[in-house]
Amino acid sequence: MKKQKNTILTVLASAASFFLVIAMLFSALSLVMNSEKRHRREYERLNVADFMGMSDEDIVRSLMRLVDYMEGRVDDIVVEVTVYGERTAMFNERETMHMVDVRTLYQAWRTASCIMYGFAAVVLAALIAVFGKRWYVPASKGFIIGFAAFAAMLLAIGAYAVIDFNSFWTSFHLLFFSNDLWLLDPAESRMINMFPIEFFSNIIINFVLIFAPVSVMMLVLSIIARVRVKKEKVQ
Repeated sequence: MKKQKNTILTVLASAASFFLVIAMLFSALSLVMNSEKRHRREYERLNVADFMGMSDEDIVRSLMRLVDYMEGRVDDIVVEVTVYGERTAMFNERETMHMVDVRTLYQAWRTASCIMYGFAAVVLAALIAVFGKRWYVPASKGFIIGFAAFAAMLLAIGAYAVIDFNSFWTSFHLLFFSNDLWLLDPAESRMINMFPIEFFSNIIINFVLIFAPVSVMMLVLSIIARVRVKKEKVQ
């Protein structure tokens, strides 16, 4: 009976760890997205505003409006900018409609990440209640299993994106969006042009630099804990 209970708790710890890592990934992405200084540096480096006939200030202001909208801090993405000397609305009707879907998805992921953090906290509390000071025994094993499952999933997704990015990008949108509003014309869409591939690549690099050290540190501590447990069994 005790062995069965330990197995159940280990499974719960593995699931909690898997969800915890996913929630941490979303948190890292959110931190990067909300970094106005980082975006400003990237736009100045890539000269995106010059290509679009705009000022860096207008393009950064437009991006932060999108971020504020996704975060729920504002109710629309209405921004007036100067393009080649003429005042105009930054985003068109199709882009505005697409961002409604994007915000819904973003808010859903934020809610899911909060639930994941909560689940991990409840499982951790249960491990402490059952194992006391030795809570780290099932917790470390669970984290290694959960992290391995997450890494396998991430590698599979990454391999798909590297092998055929266009197919990956299309599949992503078909999975999460029920309409074709995400199909924007680069000849007409400023929203498309303000996000060159280099900009997306740097966002990924930056949030990995936030996410990786924390998750790897937790993995290393878990491995150290498992080594300690094995040494105790030998003794």
